[in-house]
Amino acid sequence: MLAMIGGLAMAFVLLAADASRADGYTFDSGDILRVSVIGEASYPLDVVVDDRGSISLPLLGDVQARGLTTVALSQAIQRAFQQQKLILEPFVKVEIGQYRPFFISGTVAHPGSYPFQPGITVRHALAIAGGFRATTVGNMEPALQIADLRSTRANLAIEEYRLKVRLARLEAETRQDKSFVAPPDPPVEFAGHLIADIVASEQAQLDARLAAYRDDVSYLEASLDRARQEAKMIAASRNEREKTANLQLEELKSARSLREKGLITNSNVMTAERAHTSYRAELAQTELQQEQVRQAILNSESELRKKHQSYEMELIAQTQDTQVELGKTQSQIRYVADKLLFIFTYGEQRTFDDLQGSVKISIFRREQKIAHDVVADENTEVRAGDVIEVSIVANKGFYAPDALTTGQ
Repeated sequence: MLAMIGGLAMAFVLLAADASRADGYTFDSGDILRVSVIGEASYPLDVVVDDRGSISLPLLGDVQARGLTTVALSQAIQRAFQQQKLILEPFVKVEIGQYRPFFISGTVAHPGSYPFQPGITVRHALAIAGGFRATTVGNMEPALQIADLRSTRANLAIEEYRLKVRLARLEAETRQDKSFVAPPDPPVEFAGHLIADIVASEQAQLDARLAAYRDDVSYLEASLDRARQEAKMIAASRNEREKTANLQLEELKSARSLREKGLITNSNVMTAERAHTSYRAELAQTELQQEQVRQAILNSESELRKKHQSYEMELIAQTQDTQVELGKTQSQIRYVADKLLFIFTYGEQRTFDDLQGSVKISIFRREQKIAHDVVADENTEVRAGDVIEVSIVANKGFYAPDALTTGQ
């Protein structure tokens, strides 16, 4: 019983620690956030923090998220709604949908990106990535491995450049620009025509997608304009019919007064009553048409908003997917580079025992807009977005921060 109580107490402590970390967690590129705004049909929705540190929200556009906590970002969105006079007293809630991943590369079994969880250390990250894998693949000769790895690296470099060009195209499409600037310094593995083909393909996609989007928007806007023009015409017609009906009503009242005085017959009054009934029916029909057109305007405006929002969400999703693919590709490039370096350095050395104590761990970390390298050991805490580099060095003894001089 005491052991059970102790276990429950420890669980509560861990949950409280995770909640505390989440409250103090600051957002950066790659985080997926869930934004809820009570009473707005476009919410809740999941958004990704882009490379600029911003999120794109319906009605508001871009909102800066980098460096903010959930509470601070909620308040920033509330202020934006109030400043733009969209919602006077908005209730906004921001939650962490998914932390930006951390990346691990180098001499590990499964390099790549992995979901981040508060509290994990380098030891946990290495375990998630399958542990150290310093041995080369199979029983190939080093010379053959080097040739194979160089080919793999060239293909990965081409894929990396292609993804960078796609990101440039997506950013241009987000801005509704008709063209984009291709990333400079393409890989040396590229032939000139290959660069031109990649850029031309993305430019063709940009042209086609912008044209299709603008055609759809133009059609919806034209439909909205037609409905508004029709509403004006019906309103003018209704005013004329109301004037005519009022004049005819005065004539009917006059006819009834003359009949009471015996100056005209009942047939004259009945004729005036039939005319008045006809005018009132026409006026009612006009009012019905006016209501139908008003509803058509509301529907067209709703369709136009949905078109803008769906297009923006599609771009956000494509950008996020491309960023993830680019991160994976860059991690694979580093992994291949580490393997090449290892083969050059160690040649036929293949067993884990031979490499024991020769592991170097460093972390490339970005905090706000500042990036720096962190010398790490097994117990260093990992943060979201960290890039953990695991490599083999010539020194013996597990790499620790105070062993930097020895390793060199």
